[in-house]
Amino acid sequence: MRMQKLITFQSGLKLVLVQNPAVRSVAIGVFVGAGVVKEPKEQAGISHFIEHMVFKGTTTRSSFDIVNEIDSIGAQINAYTAKSYTCFYTISLDSNAQKCAEVLSDLYFNPTFDPDELEKERRVVIEEINESEDTPDDVCIENLFTEFFKGNALEKPILGNKRTLENMDSAALHAYHKKHYVPSNTVLSIAGNLTEKSAIELVKTYFESQFDKACEENSHASEPMPRHGYIARRKHIEQSHLAFAFPCYKYDDRRLTAVKLMTAIFCMEMSSRLFQSVREKLGLCYTVMGYPSTYESGGAYVIYTSTNPSNAEKAARAIRREIDILLTDGVSDEELKKGKEQLKTSLVLGQESSSAMMRTFGTHAIMTGKLYDFDAKIDEIDGVTKEDIDDVARYIFDFDKMCASLVSPKTDINLLDVMKNAQRTV
Repeated sequence: MRMQKLITFQSGLKLVLVQNPAVRSVAIGVFVGAGVVKEPKEQAGISHFIEHMVFKGTTTRSSFDIVNEIDSIGAQINAYTAKSYTCFYTISLDSNAQKCAEVLSDLYFNPTFDPDELEKERRVVIEEINESEDTPDDVCIENLFTEFFKGNALEKPILGNKRTLENMDSAALHAYHKKHYVPSNTVLSIAGNLTEKSAIELVKTYFESQFDKACEENSHASEPMPRHGYIARRKHIEQSHLAFAFPCYKYDDRRLTAVKLMTAIFCMEMSSRLFQSVREKLGLCYTVMGYPSTYESGGAYVIYTSTNPSNAEKAARAIRREIDILLTDGVSDEELKKGKEQLKTSLVLGQESSSAMMRTFGTHAIMTGKLYDFDAKIDEIDGVTKEDIDDVARYIFDFDKMCASLVSPKTDINLLDVMKNAQRTV
């Protein structure tokens, strides 16, 4: 029988355990509440830089030792940085969970931030930024977020920028690490074939017992204020990349379930309205999608597509037309039923993956401090009505609070004006 539990230790450290004896794997994630929402503007990207640097050596392991020891047991180790947190994780056989916990503990507590390694990794991250700059959809979305969240901590890119990276040294990384890598700001998420007793022992041995006196870490980003703006960037590429951001609810708002259902119906699946209209019927694009991007204090609802520059305005008008139809006519009973089946299937299939459960439960705990309730989420999906979707659609698709971003070889159109002024034609 699968067991899900949230345990808070004396230091403030949290353990989320999702036990599944039907598998032979264990995924361990260390979630730290360190992302752009905690970064001073002059240190934009420091959370992501630390994510890189912990792998460059600890007081007991070289960078090669870290990956070689994990590879030697056939496990996987990696990390990623989000706007609100950083996650370090392993995936292994259940018999190797202890070794993985020990290595993750070493990364968490003992990074050296060696100055020589720091200079090399600085160049690596700059190349990562260069790669992102050469990826027009990344540029389009990043510009969109910078404009939409202007004046809020969320406006900063996760990677930082070349200027802020050049100003970071070993002392800066140690200071930021000391401030944020504390028990009250950390969640251990463990999913797979591990008993509660064994999980608690691992956490006590490799984490809880290793902490010094904790400082409190409770700072959050201020409430995002959606802006009405437009940013266009000329780039010598083949396509025009278009993105739009609308207001959305914060991460733990119950209305997000209705938003996700609306997304499945409107702009995510291959049978969704935008896909069928903009791609299948009009043939304007290869990719068109929409999704909510949510954080502790608010969020954005993003719609993105790319198309031939000569069709950019036509694609924007087609998107606006489908939004108008959604706002006017709502969704059908058949669409609602199909959307619910899609969401529930996605949740259930995700439970069969230890790594997916580790991420789902860990993310929820670091964002809210609470245990993710799978059964309650299923009930929420079943309880969504067409009227609920009408309500969230009207809240999100407020054209007086939207932003638009364009990356294109031609920037002679104003997407914001097009979206605002396009008239519905059915």
